[in-house]
Order: sequence, then structure tokens, then C-alpha cells
Amino acid sequence: MNTVITSKENILETCKKIVSNKGLTAINMRLVAKECNIALGSIYYYFPSKDDLLIAIIESVWEDIFKWNDFEKKELNFLEFVEKLFWHIRINVDKYPNFFMIHSISLSENGKEKGYSKMNFYLSNIKKKMKDILKKDTNIRPNVFNDKFSEEKFIDFLIMNIFSLLTQKKYDYMILIDLIKKSIY
Repeated sequence: MNTVITSKENILETCKKIVSNKGLTAINMRLVAKECNIALGSIYYYFPSKDDLLIAIIESVWEDIFKWNDFEKKELNFLEFVEKLFWHIRINVDKYPNFFMIHSISLSENGKEKGYSKMNFYLSNIKKKMKDILKKDTNIRPNVFNDKFSEEKFIDFLIMNIFSLLTQKKYDYMILIDLIKKSIY
């Protein structure tokens, strides 16, 4: 027996299940209402447009992908953090197939800016966390960073390559780990 879903959070949880099983492109207001066992108008009450719903879903998935709970349990050096980050993202890439490649094209032109804004919010949080851990890692060679090889550029490079490997479903990240070791340790 289906229970009636009435909260915004429950609607988003149902939407994430749809995204996980069918992809983001499967989302439409009628399907969401049906899966939630509520009237279509109830969806529009919380999400005035499909773009509003998609942006909320995208934000919720990004939030899922970058939860830091398990990262906060112990102090990690930079290499350990990058390794944990890679596997954490990989698990969620598997949970939400094609999410990274599809989410920007699922929005209308008006919604793309909001979607990118949400994505950049989570990416900036990752970068900040990486920079904090990088600064605390006492094993890093002194004076390794400079204007041409800055912490920010290094972190951007790593994130770009992590996402590149994962979207291509290449799970051997040891080249990245070796690159980190050789360049900053």
C-alpha cells in the first residue's frame, strides 16, 4: 500500500529514486505526482515549474554526492582525502548514472544558470575542503606552490581529472595518486 507523500523532502527523495533508476531525463511532473501518489497540483505547490523541480533535484543529488559525514571522522592527509573523495564520488556516480553529463541539458535556458550556480556551490565546497586539508598536510614539500603552480590550480586540475575519470567509468585512479605524490610530496 502506498503512503501519501506530502512534504517537499519526500517528493525530492522520490525524485532521486527516479533519477537513480531511470535518469534525470525521465523526470516530469506527472510521473513524479504518480510516483508520490499525490495530485499533480501538489507537485506544482512545491515546485512552480519543471525547472524548479529539476534544480531542486540537482541540488539534492549534489548534496548526496558531497556529504562530508564520513570524511570528518578522522584527520586525513591530502592523499587519503583525494582517495576517499574519489571513491565517495564513484559510489554516487554509480547511484545516479549519467548525472554529471545530463543534468545541465535537462534544464531550460532559464534554469541553466541556477543549475550551474548550485553545481558551483558544491564544487566550491569541495575545493575549500581540499585546500584546508592541503594546508594541514605537513608532509607536503615546503614552497612547492607558487604563482604558476598554485594550490587553487592544482585542486582544479585534480577535480577536473577525478570527474573525467569517473564520467568515463575509468576507476583506476592510481595515476592521479602518483601524480600527487611526485608533484607535492
